[in-house]
Amino acid sequence: MQRIILYLILSVGALSAKAQVHGQVIKVMTYNIHHGENMNGKLDIQGIATVILATNPDLVALQEVDSATLRIGKADILQELADATGMYIYFAKAMDFDGGGYGNGVLSRYPIQQAQTLALPAKGKDGEPRSAAIVTVQLPGDSLLRFASAHLDHLEDPTDRLAQIQLILQQQQRSPVPMILAGDLNALPPSKEIILLKGHFTDATEKLGPTWPSDKPTQKLDYILLSGKNRWHVSEAHVVEETIASDHRPVIAELLLK
Repeated sequence: MQRIILYLILSVGALSAKAQVHGQVIKVMTYNIHHGENMNGKLDIQGIATVILATNPDLVALQEVDSATLRIGKADILQELADATGMYIYFAKAMDFDGGGYGNGVLSRYPIQQAQTLALPAKGKDGEPRSAAIVTVQLPGDSLLRFASAHLDHLEDPTDRLAQIQLILQQQQRSPVPMILAGDLNALPPSKEIILLKGHFTDATEKLGPTWPSDKPTQKLDYILLSGKNRWHVSEAHVVEETIASDHRPVIAELLLK
C-alpha cells in the first residue's frame, strides 16, 4: 500500500511539473560581435560561431555585423555563421560601409516567414545610421513570434536613442504577435531609455550584471526584452563569460512562451 501511495504522489507531481512548463521553450542570445574582430585585433568569425554553437540558442540577435566589407576581406559574416550553425539568417543593413554593408543580423532555427529592415532615426551630428532587423518566425505548432535585433545610438545625449525606441514601440504595438527585442541598446538600466522600454516589455536580463567591455565588464548595455504581458516565463538568464571573441559578452535567456 505504501508503494502504491508513493507511486501516486510521484505521478501527480510529474503531471503537475508538465503542466507548469506547458508552452514553447525558446533559448535566445544577443551578441554584439564587433564585425568579427576579437579582442586581440584579429578577424575571427569562427570564434563567434564557436560561442554560438557552444550555447546552442534558437534565436540570435547580432549587432555590428559586416557584409562584404574590405576590413573583413569581403567576407559575408552572416552566411559564414549560417554555414557553421545550420540556422536561417536575415541581414538588416544600417549603412553602406567600406565597400559593403554594416548593420544587424538574425540567426534563427525556426523558418523566417517575414523580415524587414527598420531604419532608425539618427539626427545627431556625430551619430551614425542605425537599424533594427525584425523577423517573424514560425515556431513548432505553427504559432508565430516576432524577433528584433537592434543596435541603438551610442552618443551620450539620449535624444536619438529615445526616438529610435519610440519607432520600435510603434512596430511592436502594430501586431498582437508577441515580440522579443534583443540587442546592444547603449543605455544603462537606470536610464530613461530602459525605463521607457520596460513600460512595454519585460526585461529577461533584469538581474544580470555588466556586459561591456568583455575582458573586464563595467556596463550593462545588452538586453533581452519580452512583449506580451503574462505570456512569458524566464527560466534562466546569464551573461556568458567569453572574454576574447568580441568586445561585448553574449547574453543568454531561456524562455517559456505560454
